[in-house]
Amino acid sequence: MSASAARRRKQLLLKKHQAVIESESVNVDPVNARLHSLLEDSEHTETVAYEALQLAQSQIRRYVQASQGKKAISLAYDTCMVLLEKKNRMVSVASQLLGLLADVLNEAKVDCTEELVGKMSKIDSTYKKALYDDYDVKVEKDKAEVERLQRLHMNFLKKVTKWSVDNGTIIHGHFVLHGLLGEQSWIIGLHNQSNDKETSIERRAESISHLALAENPQRILELLKTLSAPTNEEEKMGRDEGTACERDCLFTRAILVFITLENLRDANTLLLSFTNDIPHRRNMNQQAKSYMNKTDGFAPTHIMFCNMLLQTCEKDRAGPLFQWLLRSFTQDLNMMKPDVKAYTTKIGRVYYNIMPPPSMLNMMENMMGMMGGVGGMPMGAMGK
Repeated sequence: MSASAARRRKQLLLKKHQAVIESESVNVDPVNARLHSLLEDSEHTETVAYEALQLAQSQIRRYVQASQGKKAISLAYDTCMVLLEKKNRMVSVASQLLGLLADVLNEAKVDCTEELVGKMSKIDSTYKKALYDDYDVKVEKDKAEVERLQRLHMNFLKKVTKWSVDNGTIIHGHFVLHGLLGEQSWIIGLHNQSNDKETSIERRAESISHLALAENPQRILELLKTLSAPTNEEEKMGRDEGTACERDCLFTRAILVFITLENLRDANTLLLSFTNDIPHRRNMNQQAKSYMNKTDGFAPTHIMFCNMLLQTCEKDRAGPLFQWLLRSFTQDLNMMKPDVKAYTTKIGRVYYNIMPPPSMLNMMENMMGMMGGVGGMPMGAMGK
């Protein structure tokens, strides 16, 4: 090749490379460029954060409209993580974007993959770290804001757990997401600043249900051990009013959820651990004697009910015994809040083909639907 031909070839290559650069420059989305610039801003001011939030929301919606759900999720995740890893109280801004991320996951019907579940778990840990790094819960104003942000995070986890039910391969939702939601519900139930006792109890009940759906009896036991032992009045035979202690009620709820899911393994694990590790509940033989003794004034009804229920469910053709068991413990079961009839009804259907009245079945299915499929029992579980 002559020197002139070589120079000509080099000039053409340079011209082609320049054209590619110019083309890429023209195709750069100005919104994405501005968003990237804001996220790289070292000032981390609230004004910068909110402008980034608005740009990200706009871009995410545009991707959704263009049926580019994966791009929308990737942008939402990346932006949230950058905001959460910044200081200067960016959790509030990020929480708004997390709500949109959860909506996109559900609306775009994106498959629930292990990669995405891992990202949701990463968001959860980063969110909690940022929350406690940026706020001082000893300050009354901060305490109220932390509670608000904790509730927003619980709602986010509820939505992504529902997404895993609808778009995943695990029928009742991904174990990891149920575990995260269970932990978050417990936090809110434990630190409810509104002093609404009923709401706190409901959150803790939700927590135990989700941890059972996560197949984590050991964590359930750890949480139960943090609760108060029953008072003499709560243990009293034939209580005129009030329920048994919250610890025993939550234990019974966990056992019912495990049995409803046909997970007798974890139900038995929890029962054995509860009787071995929880004070006042050791030695099943002594518990049985106390329950049968009508003169000592005490009736450990919940532990006895769960023990008998598990033994019944392990037997064939024990439908009449199951029905007798429910009648015998009706008073204590009816006092549990939230209601547990959905679980006992499902157990009767699954194990003994005991069909409830149509009116009750409809009521239970409607209740499950209003819970969004993950509040107490997965949606549709009543019909399976």
